[in-house]
Amino acid sequence: MSKETKNFNIKAALYQRRYIFPNLVTIGNLFCGFLAIIYAASGRYDKAVYAVFIGIILDGLDGRVARKLNVSSRFGVEFDSLADLVTFGVAPAFLIYEWCFREFADEFGVLVCFLYALADATRLARFNVAEDSEESSNGFTGLASPAAAAMIVSVVNLFPDFNLKEISVAICTIYMLAVSYLMVSSISYPSIKKIKFNNPRTIIFIVGIIVASLWYLPRPTVFVVAVGYCLVGPLSLLKRKSPEKIVSASRE
Repeated sequence: MSKETKNFNIKAALYQRRYIFPNLVTIGNLFCGFLAIIYAASGRYDKAVYAVFIGIILDGLDGRVARKLNVSSRFGVEFDSLADLVTFGVAPAFLIYEWCFREFADEFGVLVCFLYALADATRLARFNVAEDSEESSNGFTGLASPAAAAMIVSVVNLFPDFNLKEISVAICTIYMLAVSYLMVSSISYPSIKKIKFNNPRTIIFIVGIIVASLWYLPRPTVFVVAVGYCLVGPLSLLKRKSPEKIVSASRE
């Protein structure tokens, strides 16, 4: 067998098994969620935060890899959702429980964190049902689970060694319930891939500010970016409703 023939056979075998590559990315996402739980259980909150953030990056890659290789399948969709449930549902819920609730509100914290995990599971199931609809192409109905996870872990990232008191339990409870509601709500969120800017200089300016902020103030910047995206939906909803209120008031 010639060298060219051998190389061709290797390439053909890799092409036939190309479905493995997006699944490997999903496995990496799942491992990040599992690792975040291990780190949170041992009090290494900063490493748990990094594991979730890496999972968010991998979650954005697996779909792209599958589309590039033309190997999208129902199995891949379901496998990705199960990995997302661990990395963006269970792991952030367990992290915030260990970080905030376990010492001051143990059993109450279990309930709050479970509600977040339940909302995440509901959000993922709804997305799977509507994956072929207009939602998957133009945006999302409800806050996407990676963005919700970023909201949760960015708080821990901002105050990794914060000396929590009872008042912080109340604040975290409201925060967790608000994020949970956004996930299961009917509020529309734009897909980051679909956001377009007419002026290229606007993109350069925004990216420059974010990069500079990440360099000098990484923790606050991550928190502000996460919260900023999560507020896009409610603010857009208010903007759409405000003209209707003005018209109805003028008619009265």
